[in-house]
Amino acid sequence: MQSSESNSGSDSTGCLKTVWNYIIHHKFIVSSLGAVALGIILGFILKIFLNLSELDQQYLSFPGEMLMRMLQAVTVPLIVTSVITGVSGLSVKTSKRIAGRAAAYFVSTTVMSVTIGLVLVLMIKPGIGYAAEKGETEDEEAFSTVDALLDLVRNMVPQNLIQACFRQYKTERVEFEIDADEQNSSLETNGTELRLVGHYVEGANTLGLIVWSFVFGLILNVMGERGEVLVEVLTVLNESTKRMVKLILGYLPFGVLFLIASHVVEVHDWETTFKLGKFMVVVFVGLIIHGVIVLPLVYFVCVRKNPITVVRGVSSALLTALVISSSSATLPITFQCCEEKLIIDKRITRFMLPIGTNINMDGTALYEVVAAVFIAQLNNIPLDISQLLTLSVTSAVSSIGAAGIPATGAVTTLFVLTSIGLPAKEASILVVVEWLLDRCNTVVNVFGDCVGVALVNEISMKELEEMDRHRAHGGDQVHMSQDSDGVMYPAVDGEDEYFQASEDSALDFQHTPEYLSVWDSDAEICTPSKIQVHIRSQDSDDYDDDDDDDDEFF
Repeated sequence: MQSSESNSGSDSTGCLKTVWNYIIHHKFIVSSLGAVALGIILGFILKIFLNLSELDQQYLSFPGEMLMRMLQAVTVPLIVTSVITGVSGLSVKTSKRIAGRAAAYFVSTTVMSVTIGLVLVLMIKPGIGYAAEKGETEDEEAFSTVDALLDLVRNMVPQNLIQACFRQYKTERVEFEIDADEQNSSLETNGTELRLVGHYVEGANTLGLIVWSFVFGLILNVMGERGEVLVEVLTVLNESTKRMVKLILGYLPFGVLFLIASHVVEVHDWETTFKLGKFMVVVFVGLIIHGVIVLPLVYFVCVRKNPITVVRGVSSALLTALVISSSSATLPITFQCCEEKLIIDKRITRFMLPIGTNINMDGTALYEVVAAVFIAQLNNIPLDISQLLTLSVTSAVSSIGAAGIPATGAVTTLFVLTSIGLPAKEASILVVVEWLLDRCNTVVNVFGDCVGVALVNEISMKELEEMDRHRAHGGDQVHMSQDSDGVMYPAVDGEDEYFQASEDSALDFQHTPEYLSVWDSDAEICTPSKIQVHIRSQDSDDYDDDDDDDDEFF
């Protein structure tokens, strides 16, 4: 009897110890989930028992606002330094291959997500039978798809890189009254004219920063040793930013508690939320199919490894994305998960994650296409195949231009709706549920980036190991080749034939950087940064000469 009691006591003690060890090992996830639960409870208590004014709600959200500010403060330096150091650390050939694989992954997964959303919304038809209450609506803002695309290109080439850290360019169509004299008309009534007015709005121009950081990284790569000093400085800055992120993570549960509580208190129109339940179910089902089935299946098919490992490794980043609803603000945690838990090569994470955060938004693209078809169903507007195709392409493009900040769906939904002439003012009813759906979209966005980084890392393993071997042996073997006009060119890795200076000698050009500049067809003037010329004696009977005593180096 005593032995059985002692056994049960030891089992319970062992179970408690296991639970405690799990909590200690996953303290970030446990503390964040606890903060979410306490925030929901606190929000409902304050909403039911206290009538908080607008000013009180701002005070309540203050700790959460501080969390978002801290994460956004480290986002820009993290993106810039990560892209520059990532690109400068790759060879030109390897960077082209990795960029091609990343682009193929981003495009294919975005197409899959849009297709899933389109099929579900056409099958379930959430907008049929739901009568949107027509109340007083605000005047529809003039919106142009062409202007939005041009703004996207303008933001890729910012006038001021410092200003791009906190502002982005936006064009609006504004109506101006024109006097009768200006119209050269005898009519006394004034007319109106639409004019394009460009101005800057708050929000980091991350797309422009990524483009120019990529170009800057390529230039440092070409400069070779001369650019290594600046690359080292940026690498140190990148590492120090990540250490700062670890300090912010200690404050995250406290900020999340008040962030969730303030969101619960601010939501007033619960009736409309429940009415849009069918629409929400379509979006949820689409996100689950894409995130739980499609993305893991793509990873498994391409690399033949268990995707559960990736899910466990990035669980902290996914939870953070769910809580703060911002893929850009989650980027520091995403870096930490991919590099420390999944042990992914830093050259891949620094190259892909900042770009994927702003370009690869599978969840957002799925939401946009479902929302657009839902609005068409609300207004009994049939869509033909060409309109559905236009809708799909526009949804994918609009997700690329999103800034990676909370609640960008309202703007991108207008972009999608106007592309096929749907009434954009009806999209206002979706704002009621966007605060919830946007969090789920962000989770799928971040998970898609993590899966892509892990996939490209596995596929590019051979190229990365080859780069490490070359650097360990002091550089690439560079040989000279000669064209029909007698002009000399460097040939890397034996891609071209050897250029022999004479019948009894062969030249080997060895250099440390991957950049080599040679001028003059007679090879009398060579201007690489570090070259060793090895003249081997060539015997007609035995070409391979292992003895270097009679060879010359200069």
